[in-house]
Amino acid sequence: MWRSKKLLVALVLVLTLAFAIPVFAQTAAGRKQGIPANRPNLVQELGLTSEQLAQIRDIQQQMYNQTRDLRIKLMDAMFELRQLRWQENPDRAAIDAKIKEIKNLRDQLRQAAREYRQKMDSILTPEQKEKLQSLRGSRGWHGRGGMMCIEPGFRSQRGFHFWVGNPTGE
Repeated sequence: MWRSKKLLVALVLVLTLAFAIPVFAQTAAGRKQGIPANRPNLVQELGLTSEQLAQIRDIQQQMYNQTRDLRIKLMDAMFELRQLRWQENPDRAAIDAKIKEIKNLRDQLRQAAREYRQKMDSILTPEQKEKLQSLRGSRGWHGRGGMMCIEPGFRSQRGFHFWVGNPTGE
C-alpha cells in the first residue's frame, strides 16, 4: 500500500514536471525577445512612408555609431568600479573618481538620446505624432517613463533606451 502511494506521488510529480518545463521554457524565450504580444506594428499603425523609414534607419545607424564607443567605455568603467570595490582595502578616491567617470559617460549617453528623440520626432507628421500619442495611452504600451520604442524587438542596455517622441510631452 505504502509503496503504491509513493509510486503514484512520483508519477504525478514526473508528469507535472513534464508539462511544466515546456511552458516555463516558452515563457522564458518570450521574455528574452522583449516583444509584448499586444505591441502594434508602428510602420503600419502610423502609416510611415518609405522615405520616413529610410530616415529612421539612418538616424538609428547614426545613433548606434555615435554611442557605440561610449557604451563600451561605460561597461568597462562599471566593471572597473566593481573591481575597485572588491579590493581588500578599497581606495575611496579611486572609487569616487570611477563613479564620476560613469556619471559623465551616462550624461553623454542621455544627451545623445535627447538628440536622437528630437531627430526621430522631427520625421513624424503632426497626425503621426497624434496617432503615436493615442497608441501610448489606449493600449497601455509604454517603455520606461511612458516613452514608446519605435522599433519592434528593440533591446535596451541598462535603462538606456532609444525612443520616438519627447518624454516630457513638449
